[in-house]
Amino acid sequence: MNARSLIGNTFVAFLSQGLALGMSVLSSLLIPKVMGVQEFGYWQLFLFYASYVGFFHLGLNDGVYLINGGTPRDAIDKRGIISQYWLGLAFQAVFAVALIAAALLGPFGEQRGFVICATAVYILLQNSALYLGYVFQAMNETRLFSYSIIVERFAFLVPLVWLLATGVDDCRPYVVAYNFSSVCQLAFCMWHARDFLAAGLEGLPTVTREALASVRVGIKLMFANLASQLILGAARALIDAAWGIEVFGKLSFAISMVTAFLMFVQQVSMVLFPELRQSDAGQVQRFFAAVRDVMSLAFPAVYLLYYPAVWLLGLWLPDYAESLVFFAFLLPVCVFDSKMDVCGTTFFKVRREEGRLLAINLVCITVSTAVSYVGAYLVGNVFVVIGGVVATLVARSVYSERLIARELDLADGWIWAGEIVITALFIGSVVTLPMAASLIVYAVGYAIFLWAFRRRVASLMTWFRRRGA
Repeated sequence: MNARSLIGNTFVAFLSQGLALGMSVLSSLLIPKVMGVQEFGYWQLFLFYASYVGFFHLGLNDGVYLINGGTPRDAIDKRGIISQYWLGLAFQAVFAVALIAAALLGPFGEQRGFVICATAVYILLQNSALYLGYVFQAMNETRLFSYSIIVERFAFLVPLVWLLATGVDDCRPYVVAYNFSSVCQLAFCMWHARDFLAAGLEGLPTVTREALASVRVGIKLMFANLASQLILGAARALIDAAWGIEVFGKLSFAISMVTAFLMFVQQVSMVLFPELRQSDAGQVQRFFAAVRDVMSLAFPAVYLLYYPAVWLLGLWLPDYAESLVFFAFLLPVCVFDSKMDVCGTTFFKVRREEGRLLAINLVCITVSTAVSYVGAYLVGNVFVVIGGVVATLVARSVYSERLIARELDLADGWIWAGEIVITALFIGSVVTLPMAASLIVYAVGYAIFLWAFRRRVASLMTWFRRRGA
């Protein structure tokens, strides 16, 4: 692996996602302060719908990414890639028009209808920008994709500051500003892909064959990613249907904070894929072992952030006190879904096992949806819904990690069991003890966890010292 390239790309990726994380946290803290609970619920509904627009490219983006992963710009087929881009944009426009027609003619009401129309526009803008971003990543030019995220976040920040400063409490101007930021991101990507745009177009029969080939490769990964999102997304939809937009908005407030963290961690996966595709089996094995142990030992520290976060958020947004209870159940998603993305999804893609990843995620979405339905309509308890989702995500992460470890001929030991125990300790202490006592109990438990796996801690410290040398 090219260490200098990897470190540089990772730094820029973290910079861009650090900005995106800051923006997400800022939005989550300030927007509900201005909007009412119902309007904030519709804003969260738009973000919820927007998170699934990747479904509409039918795997084209993922296929181009997988097929061309590790190919430099001077060797990549520019004409074929840009021809597939325009064809993909054309068939996504059909979906967008159909959604707008449904929103205008269907019984959705003014606010939901607007949200659906805005999502239809976002399909074209975001999927177009992401297609070019995926091409940048495939060429190992991940910095360009990271810069495009910075452009997008700043383009949203300017109108956001104005809307908040003037006290606008209608969600619609915020939605328009969000789509405008995608216009800016797309313009940035098109400028840096101008050599592709100037490459000319292939004939329709040729580009259709190439696009279908990309879809056949990418649709498994697309559905795997979609199923992964739906594990939590189906629960959110059922909560919206069972308890209404206000409860949905309060839950989504907590989820938005968790999602911001996950998007930050996902940038590691973005940077790693093209590098690992060019690495030999020994490098892949050693890197997996190191990153797995780092995340296993360090990420449970995230639970310590719960205590100051809940105290501060309770002072800032008292109307969302119920959301703060959700945080205790959702923080394990930060730990285990992050591990799944880096130690699971990334290595499934490197090994070209998209089918296996899809099968795992389909099983999980089936189990999660069934538990969520029982919790929403038979038990009538939102915490049963959330608990079932979290348990599913934990099981998926542990199973995938152990599966890949066996395929790479690595011993996994019992650290995964320690992670589950420490997570159960955190949730149990938060539910049953006062805040201060819970903090002490968990801090002691985490210290015991690190001591129990002190050999792995020492091994990692040695590994890092060698890399530093």
